[in-house]
Amino acid sequence: MSSPPQQELANLVREYTSAVLRHAAATAKRMSLEASELAALEHLQATGPMTQKRLGERLSISPGAVTAMIDRLESRGHVERIPNPEDRRSALVLITKAGLEESLRHLWPYIEDMKGVEEGFSEEERAVVARFLRAATQATQRAAE
Repeated sequence: MSSPPQQELANLVREYTSAVLRHAAATAKRMSLEASELAALEHLQATGPMTQKRLGERLSISPGAVTAMIDRLESRGHVERIPNPEDRRSALVLITKAGLEESLRHLWPYIEDMKGVEEGFSEEERAVVARFLRAATQATQRAAE
């Protein structure tokens, strides 16, 4: 007996989410990083420079933990702090060229594999998948808030 279509989709989303988390943990390990450090690099790559406070909020970690994490990433050359042009009392954290290159070196095989997956879909199918992923991302972000 097969699952109803809604349950099957929910199961597939759960399996995909688990695979993404496993991939992130494996990538962090290969890079000799903690999972939260890799997540910080991904956030900085996606959104650009941000304050330590905002980065901590995005990662759901305390101010002390985010400071220690940024210190570790900075000592490895993955990020740097720059003056915040909007608030002289704070700094912005940004991913360095070296940090970006190191991340991409480890992520590129996955990116290429995902491109191959995408190429197997028609334009109409990609539009449906994109619509689903946008809505699922928004729902996930709401749940994280």
